[in-house]
Amino acid sequence: LLKQFDYKVLDFTLDTIDLKTIKGIIKFRFSSIADIELTISEFYMDLYVNGERVGYIQDVNTFIIPANGYTDISFSYTLNPQYIIKNAIDIIAFTTRQKDAIIGFDGYAKVKSGFISATIPIKSDCSIKNLECTMG
Repeated sequence: LLKQFDYKVLDFTLDTIDLKTIKGIIKFRFSSIADIELTISEFYMDLYVNGERVGYIQDVNTFIIPANGYTDISFSYTLNPQYIIKNAIDIIAFTTRQKDAIIGFDGYAKVKSGFISATIPIKSDCSIKNLECTMG
């Protein structure tokens, strides 16, 4: 099951950056090369900024990945910059993208197909400056 399941980050956005919130969306593509559909029954990710845990995303909705196909799933996140940014100068640097920060996502997806189930680790680091993500 693990060999027939894959994921990648399709899109990573920062929609709001100010002194009170950092909001955005991360969009994953979950794909399967199996001849049977897969079901994601739970999704959990801890959120990190420059290695410091600042929150999490959890979703217990059921997502279906069709046989030999894929499903795109978007998750919204909100971070409080007061917990992670030392002063207003850093916020300006993040906003103008003169300084980089890494938002990390580390968690799992519970996947099953028929009577077989597995917990798939999910890890990605996304650069604020480049708005690009690498898979961990």
